[in-house]
Amino acid sequence: MRPAIILATFEGGGHVTPAAQFARRLQADGAALRFVSDEASRAAAAGLPFQPWRRAPNRQPGAEAAAPLRDHLRAFWPPALVRSLCEEVICAPALAYAEDLLAMLREEPADLIICNELLLGAMLAGEKAGVPVVSFSANIWPYPTRTDLPPFGPGFRSGSQEWHSRRDTFARDWTFSLYDTGLPALNAARAALGLPPLAHVLDQLQMLRLSLLATAQAFDFGLDSVPEPFAYAGPLLETPPWAGRWQPARPGLPHVLISFSSTQMGQRGALRRCIAALRGLPVRGVLTLGPAVEPESLPAAEHVEILRGAAHDDILPHCAAAIVQGGHGSVIRPLLHGVPLLCLPLGRDNADNAARVAQAGAGLVRGGRASAWRIRRALRPLLEQPHYRDAARRLGQAIAAEMDGGAAASARVLAIARQD
Repeated sequence: MRPAIILATFEGGGHVTPAAQFARRLQADGAALRFVSDEASRAAAAGLPFQPWRRAPNRQPGAEAAAPLRDHLRAFWPPALVRSLCEEVICAPALAYAEDLLAMLREEPADLIICNELLLGAMLAGEKAGVPVVSFSANIWPYPTRTDLPPFGPGFRSGSQEWHSRRDTFARDWTFSLYDTGLPALNAARAALGLPPLAHVLDQLQMLRLSLLATAQAFDFGLDSVPEPFAYAGPLLETPPWAGRWQPARPGLPHVLISFSSTQMGQRGALRRCIAALRGLPVRGVLTLGPAVEPESLPAAEHVEILRGAAHDDILPHCAAAIVQGGHGSVIRPLLHGVPLLCLPLGRDNADNAARVAQAGAGLVRGGRASAWRIRRALRPLLEQPHYRDAARRLGQAIAAEMDGGAAASARVLAIARQD
């Protein structure tokens, strides 16, 4: 009998496409799967049985003003960011997410719920219905609940000195407590469902049967072992439907890829500075925008090709370097091609991905508001010093060795679904 699985996520950027890819893998491996997300995710879920949220936030295509994770509209002060996450995704709408999934379970039972790690409401639904829950993260783990890694957010590099341990413990404990700003809302949702209160918001994660991370263990500081209930699925990368094919206009000339988020992160100013930074260098830039920024909003430049979208796997073999904001996909794909990176973090997971690149020696990190002069100065060693490319190639090969299209992760998930 085919195990019935609900995969629930929300429209928040680069995590939708990997979730849809994993859903297709589960479907191909025999699962009867339903993909639940915002209406804005329908295109990414093409080919999957799709259901939109009903009571819960249901963001529409192009509705940026209503989108979560709007880092560019907020201060980068961690309490403000965590509070916003709790209000928009994690806690305040938790009851609505839970009620939607419980209604779907009544209409058609499921053996397993897989949910984005931020959807605590989906975990509530599983807890209430007695259905096992697996979390799915499209990148590194964002919560301060792992003691084997530096805490998410500040962009700390891994270290073995005593001061590293003190630094990480302080930041981890402080960040953990920040999430409790959403505890009243989460416990109100639990009470409405007849569930006992929690002492801390992140205690909700303890009910997960498995936490899948769609990244490589080699990328996560090359860990030797992984604590339960975590497992690495390897990166799940797809070319988005709006990305066309690409060929170099001037073959043989070194290229530099410029690629920031496909969602709105206030990146327009950084893109302008990247365009200016390439002026006078012996390279040609290729800037891909995605849906977030209109090409007409950027200055035309003879030395930079500005595109709505193009397949990065076509561009990167011609590249000597890439400039990215540090999103997981924008970092992993250049590494798979052995291309060194200049990371200009703007928020979300950017600083932490950039820290992993820098620690491996595969690139450099500068601030997201770096001037064109600083960007140009940082880019030169990436173009001229081969050890950066060598390190990027080594890390990319280690990441590629873990990529199996989600096969091992699918087998593990299906085993949980069949057990219960």
